Amino acid sequence: MRPKRIILIILTVILAYSAYKVWDHYREAFDNKAMYDNLRQEYYDNAPPVEAPAKPPAEPPVVEEEIDKPPAVMERYLPLFKINSDIIGWINIQGTAIDYPVLKTFNNEYYLTHDITRQQSKNGAIFMDYRNKGDGTDRHTIIYGHNMRNNTMFEDLMKYKKKDFFEQNGIIKFDTLFEEFEWEIFSVYVTDTNFYYIETDFDSDEEYVEFLHTIKEKSMFDRDVNLTKEDYLLTLSTCTYEFKDARFVVHARRLNN
Repeated sequence: MRPKRIILIILTVILAYSAYKVWDHYREAFDNKAMYDNLRQEYYDNAPPVEAPAKPPAEPPVVEEEIDKPPAVMERYLPLFKINSDIIGWINIQGTAIDYPVLKTFNNEYYLTHDITRQQSKNGAIFMDYRNKGDGTDRHTIIYGHNMRNNTMFEDLMKYKKKDFFEQNGIIKFDTLFEEFEWEIFSVYVTDTNFYYIETDFDSDEEYVEFLHTIKEKSMFDRDVNLTKEDYLLTLSTCTYEFKDARFVVHARRLNN
């Protein structure tokens, strides 16, 4: 076989493989978007209706003995459980494309490489630290997601590197299975994995408050908040590319404790 023909065959194979990889990348991105669009429709279509204020009763109600009952899972999550029982909540940030179910399993590795349907995926999924309970009682809740550079997962957290966006988009809506919560962002910064911002176990209230003050001081921008031992903390973590093993971190405190 002539050398020119061999070179032509090799170039053709390389071109075909490259074209396949590009097609596969966009196919996965398209399928991923369609899947989450369907999940969002399912989730928001099952949102509870806004109820009108109740009229006061004509007579005082009879007070029955209170019995502790386990919290009920909000109805909007029930269809999602059929897809994946690891669902633990939902996160939404206005001004961004972040609007996803949050998953939790027995480690922090599985959902780096699997989507909500448990299929292998470069996008992974948005997931909670396995050490969290995820029922609203965690003092420090941590949620992870990839920075995909295709306007999915946690890429839009990068918008918080700009002061104007930080000042104008200060609220995260993260709901558990049982209750809706809003969180106020007070700190954003780039760090590396040597700084242990994912601590969940604090030996004392003083240690916890010291941690809160440390992460607030690291912020690129300032928000005037008074942090106390009563605050519940939410941390969002994703990769960033300023240097090796860089992380971009967003901290918020719960408003309706």
